[in-house]
This record gives sequence, structure tokens and C-alpha cells, in this order.
Amino acid sequence: MEDLLGSYNNGQGDFFMRKKWKHYIDRMLTFALIGILLPLFITIICQRMRLEEVIYGTYNAITETAEREGGEELEEQLPFILAKEIRADAEDAALMAQCVIARTTLYDAAARGEEQPAAFSEEELRQALGETYEKAMERLETCVEKTSGQVLSWNGGYAYAAYHAISAGSTRDMSRSAEAAVPYLPAVECPADLTAEGTLSVIYCEETDILKRCGEHFAEADVSAVSEIQVTERDAAGYVQQVMLGEYACTGEAFREAMGWNSACFTITQMGENVRIVTRGLGHGYGLSQNEARAMAQEGTSYEEILQYFFPGTALVTADQIK
Repeated sequence: MEDLLGSYNNGQGDFFMRKKWKHYIDRMLTFALIGILLPLFITIICQRMRLEEVIYGTYNAITETAEREGGEELEEQLPFILAKEIRADAEDAALMAQCVIARTTLYDAAARGEEQPAAFSEEELRQALGETYEKAMERLETCVEKTSGQVLSWNGGYAYAAYHAISAGSTRDMSRSAEAAVPYLPAVECPADLTAEGTLSVIYCEETDILKRCGEHFAEADVSAVSEIQVTERDAAGYVQQVMLGEYACTGEAFREAMGWNSACFTITQMGENVRIVTRGLGHGYGLSQNEARAMAQEGTSYEEILQYFFPGTALVTADQIK
């Protein structure tokens, strides 16, 4: 009986011992499995978070790379745009001011998905500049580098960086325009423009030439004589704001473009069968006057000061600061 009891006790002890070891082994296997799988879970979670960041923009690596590469591509276009907009032999400060204007317009157009500023192709620029191409390109590229990424900003966005070749003596005031007020485009004096080469243009043409152009560009107008073309409104700088073609009204800018004249600062005088047209300035007259900017640069004015003169209140920032 005792042998049987002893055998039972020994068997029961072995059973509990085996159960204890099994439990111990199960725990060890569980810890081992956790040790193996936990890093994997952490990696998966981190990768998922990174993917969500890329997709939803918390850390947009794809966009960041695209913006960097896109920005580099835009910067490479600037010398060819700059050469299209201003003489390559302009003073450094004037070139750099124009470069900031060109970059502002270029980046703004790219952001909006709109047509970008006109530019020379490399072949066109080589043909235009001839033997001076290499030297001119070096200057243009230097201006791009020295103003790297800089744009004009207003209220956190891109400013409307208007420019023209020569004003009629002062730029046009757009700060109180009823159509689209632009506070940073007030009228500013441009004394150098009054005597600039090309500022005054006198054209004589036949009355029929003007009437023909009116018919081509303003089909709604019924005009049979130049005497029916009347300037009805001018701004403070002398630019025509409204022209009446009989009963049809159009802007001075639209009319001068249709006629192919240098500026909307014009007068029309009938002289028998001929007509005399006198224009002052070259371009629309808003924003920076390139001729005045060059005169300021010759006097030692920096490009930052030039930009602030023509665009008061705007900020010179890098493109990555634009909202």
C-alpha cells in the first residue's frame, strides 16, 4: 500500500514538475516570440506613419523633392527670360532688380499653372548676342545667383511685379484703381525718363490706316472718321484711360495696342487727310521703369532700394516663404 502511495505521489510530482516546465517553456517561447516580432511591428508602424506623412503631407518628401527640382529648373530658365526683358548690358543693380521681377512672375505663373514669361531659346540668344553671348550669359547667370530664390511678396503671396521700358515722366498709379487696386503700385517720379532716348515718338499716318485698324480690332465700333475717336479720360500721369470710338468705349491700353503705338500716353491730331500721333513713354507705365532703374543704378542705388522705390511696402523674400 505504501509502495502504491509512494508511486502515486512520485507520479503526481512528476506530473506537476512536467506541467511547471511546460508553463516555463511556454513563457520563454512567448517572450522569445515577442522579442522577434516586436521590432517587426515597430518597423511596420513606423513605415506606415512615414507613408501616411508622405501621402497626407505631414512630411511630404515627394513634393519637397519635386519643388526642389522644379525650383532648380525654373532658376535655369531665368537668364533666358531676363535677356528677353532687359538689355544684358544694363547696370548690375538694374539687372538684379529685373531678375527679382522675372523670378516673381515666373514662380507665380508656375504656382498657378499659367503661361510663363517669354524667354529666348539658347540658339535665339546666341544669334541675338553674337560674339558677346558668353560674356552676357555670365553676367545674367551671376545676377540670378546673387538674387538666388528672391521674389517680391505682398501679404504673404507673390506681388504683381509689373514693369515697362520707359514711363512718361512718372509711373501710373494703380494703388487706387477702381478695377483692381494694387496698394504697392503708386505713381512715382521718373525724371530720367523725360529725356530718355525713345521716350518721344511722333507718327504720321493716313486716316484710312487708323479706321482700318479700328475695324479689325473693334468690330462693335462704327467709326467712319478719326474725328469720331475721342479721348474721354486720362490718369494723373497723362495716360489715356478711356477712348470713345463713336458710341463704343475701350481702354486706352487696348486702343494703343490695336494701333501698335508705344504707349497709352498719346495724343491724336488730324491734319487734313493725315493724322499725327504723339506718344510718350514705352510700355504700359505700371510698376518699375527700366530706364529709371538704370539711372538709379548708375547713381549707386542698390537693387533692393530700386525695388522698394517702385514697389513700396512689398517684402523681398525667398520663394519658399511664400504661402
